[in-house]
Amino acid sequence: MLYVGNAYGMRNKYPMSSAGSGELVSVAKRGSLKKDSLRQDSAGGQKGWFSRYEAQKRNAALGSPDSVAMMEVYRSPYISLQQNLKGKVAGLYVQEPSGEPGTQQAMFLRGTSVPLFSKVDAMSTQPAVYINGVPVIENRAYSYSVKNNDVNPLGTATNLLAGLHLANIESIEVVKDPYELAKLGPLAANGAIWIVARDGYKGGPNVTVDASLTASMASNGDVRMTNANDERNFRAGFYPEGTDLDRYLPAYLKDRTDPMFFGAPGWAEDYYNTPQLQYNVNASVGGGKGIANYLFSVGTATNEGMADNTDYSKYNIDFYLNMMPVKGLTVSTILQAVKASRSRNKTLRDRYAEMEYFPSLATPVPPTTEGAGIYDSYLSGTDDKNDNMAINGSLSLNYVWKALRAGLSVKFDYETDVRNAFWPSTMMESMSYVSNYSGYNRRFIGDFYLGYDWDMENGHRLSFDVNGSMDQDRYHYNYSKGYDGDDDNKHSTKGGGFELFNFLDQEEVHFMNSSLNIAYRWKDYLSAGVVLRYDGATTVQSNHRWLFTPAAQVQWSIKHSLLENVSWLSRLDLYGSWARVGRYLPSDRYGMGPQYTSENIGWSGSWIPSSYNQYATATRPYTFGWVGFGVKWPYADKAEVGMRSSWLKDRLTLDFAFYSNRDKDLLVKVPVAHEFGYTGQYKQGMEITNRGVELSLTGKLIEQPGDGWQWSVGANFAFNHNELSALPGGLQQTEVDGRLLRVGEAVDRFYVLQNDGIYQSDAEVPVKDGKKMTVNGVEMKAGDPKWVDRNGDNKITDEDKVLKGHSLPKYTGGFSTQLKFKRFDLGASFFFAAGQSAMNYRAYQQYDFTTLDKGDNLAGVKEIFFWQSGNVPMDYPRYNALSEVHPYRADQDLYLEKVSYLKLRSITLGYSVPTPEHDVYVYVSGNNLFTVSKFSGDDPELVDFDGYYRGYGMGIPRSVTLGVRCSF
Repeated sequence: MLYVGNAYGMRNKYPMSSAGSGELVSVAKRGSLKKDSLRQDSAGGQKGWFSRYEAQKRNAALGSPDSVAMMEVYRSPYISLQQNLKGKVAGLYVQEPSGEPGTQQAMFLRGTSVPLFSKVDAMSTQPAVYINGVPVIENRAYSYSVKNNDVNPLGTATNLLAGLHLANIESIEVVKDPYELAKLGPLAANGAIWIVARDGYKGGPNVTVDASLTASMASNGDVRMTNANDERNFRAGFYPEGTDLDRYLPAYLKDRTDPMFFGAPGWAEDYYNTPQLQYNVNASVGGGKGIANYLFSVGTATNEGMADNTDYSKYNIDFYLNMMPVKGLTVSTILQAVKASRSRNKTLRDRYAEMEYFPSLATPVPPTTEGAGIYDSYLSGTDDKNDNMAINGSLSLNYVWKALRAGLSVKFDYETDVRNAFWPSTMMESMSYVSNYSGYNRRFIGDFYLGYDWDMENGHRLSFDVNGSMDQDRYHYNYSKGYDGDDDNKHSTKGGGFELFNFLDQEEVHFMNSSLNIAYRWKDYLSAGVVLRYDGATTVQSNHRWLFTPAAQVQWSIKHSLLENVSWLSRLDLYGSWARVGRYLPSDRYGMGPQYTSENIGWSGSWIPSSYNQYATATRPYTFGWVGFGVKWPYADKAEVGMRSSWLKDRLTLDFAFYSNRDKDLLVKVPVAHEFGYTGQYKQGMEITNRGVELSLTGKLIEQPGDGWQWSVGANFAFNHNELSALPGGLQQTEVDGRLLRVGEAVDRFYVLQNDGIYQSDAEVPVKDGKKMTVNGVEMKAGDPKWVDRNGDNKITDEDKVLKGHSLPKYTGGFSTQLKFKRFDLGASFFFAAGQSAMNYRAYQQYDFTTLDKGDNLAGVKEIFFWQSGNVPMDYPRYNALSEVHPYRADQDLYLEKVSYLKLRSITLGYSVPTPEHDVYVYVSGNNLFTVSKFSGDDPELVDFDGYYRGYGMGIPRSVTLGVRCSF
């Protein structure tokens, strides 16, 4: 058996042909192998293990619960990998907090392994994505931590997985099995998305072309615009009767004769730019058989946003080449490249977060056509260019001689990120601003394997594999920003008289691993395996650099061993798997030993690394927190047991799994005495457990012969329970950034005061020991909120807060159906999420106007869509706006809502055109058609990773796609 390209690293290698054939075998042939796990050579003997590649293709053909139906991906107008995985695989929850094209999206596989307090946390719990065995490199934590907020990372903030060439993907599998994840190692501690692109020779037709045109439109229907008169009337209801309203209103709400604010609103006519047209075009050519073959593929696609003139475009080019220079030796080369550009939103919040400078927020952009038009004219003098380029690939050599196999490969992934931004003085109180960012991420991997298959008597078989690899990751950036420019015609830091601030940083991380894999099989009855693995990483402190992680699995075929003669049962397997998998630390700073980081000491409030020598310095406070000695590998203990079954000649399948993932030795910042001069100390010892069940079901309900009726359905369901199992030093709870972690509770809960209505009179306010209830020393009065006094001390404090709701869903799943008759097919897919809640932060900003009008911060920013009604509840109690108890504070369950939803993802009608020599398929598809939810906001999907609905997520468009696919 010949093995081409060690593209799968520590996972299984995939065979190209039997050892005696001397010929490369096409993907089509590899995908049609017998469904048992052993392959037959030309003489009928058993010649090797079924590979990961072959198993993945077979799983896709049989409707594996962890594989994605690729035809749905090909027909989809969605441009990112995450969008195309929604509702497709049990246990994978995809979060799309904005429909703005090219923006970042989060995936959570079997829950979250860390508390989601910041976007750095969200980054650290994402599954790894592999393309032909090359792990995609992602941005590091510094892309957020350099700024004083985490609204956006440095650079383009573009979703790197939107650049994948989806039209050239052969299969997608979500890897959840602990044993398989152990082979991949620490990069896959959160799970893995395993992508196989079409090979050098794909079999069948040599040329393929596909194209689609999509019309997208706003999903929120008619926009109900408001003006200053509506806002004034809204606020009037919060003040006591007889109050001189103008005394408390901001200037833009006082003068009712001002046509800019009190005139007819018209801003939405230019802001919402729908319907929009977008396209997707791809072509490939392949050829060669025998001892060499190739595939060349190109593609381009655009994605249009429903508002603010946002868009995303990309160009892809791929090349694959396989050769067999001598018998038994195969050489495989893979190259993939993408160039992507994004026109991002122009919100005030994102601009201020980038500049870290706040002009006066006293007056918002006017809602009238004329007022908004003046602001748009200022925007015409701005620049915000965002470009990404990426190239990845591998070169592999593999040799097979009888039962011995060996291979060597090099893999690389290189990504550049360039942003150039400029805002003129007309927008910034007579000063202009410029910033230039240039960064790159580079991953280089060299690995090898040596394996031997030992066939014994009576169908017993042992396989031994020794694997090793070295990985070097480098993350580098140059960032410059300039203030007080004197010339709006100069948009670069090279001119314009700017006061410049320069930032330069680089992280270089080295990983090394070695492993021994031993696999056993007895005919079709029983299989088992063991992995013994060592990993080393420079992100861990020097005395803890190495981690030993074992894994084991076993599978028993009840069908073949006990029920061989039961004709209606096609398959019944029981399996179990356990693994310990190391977790990489999100930054190299933890491996440096004791150090500090300070802010608000240096220029412009920039963070300063003030010490690496174990001693405190004068630059207190140390905002990031103290990092001490003894930081070692965090790791996860993963276990899974389950059943795989099919009946009636594979017409019905049912797969069930129970899993338990326990992440241990996680870092968490715990409070310390203020006298130390820093906000907290990072300690290890936090443990988080995720347990759950997953169920997948497929069925061919009608299967008539020939061109008769065929009807198939598929469904998946998952339940996840998350729990904080331990904190460092035996702590039972700790508060981090306004969120409470308590042992025995889920880590995604909200920490809030409980509302119980409003005090209608002073007499209703509770009295204890002759004193009325207080909030921060202020007595409560009529018109104040009734907050539950949990500890009975007649004082409302943080001790009265409770843990409530969940920011992540407890239940997720999807359903699809496909109906075929002759050359027509009709399909539909749904997905749902349930059991989660959202904090309606946008409602807080609407109601807490008395506080936010006084401060210059991101919470007080009023965007142009501030002048829009319909997504903020109007049934909240009307507390006294003049109260000193801060009645509309954000940390209360007044704003907490259930966010369960069901979505019709797509409906597609297709037709296979009868042609004598070509395969032609045309289709029309409607996407994101309707949502069932009680959520008061625009869309329940637009909730951020931390469970907060801030109203900044651009709506996910509805769309209609017309496409054609042909091959010849």
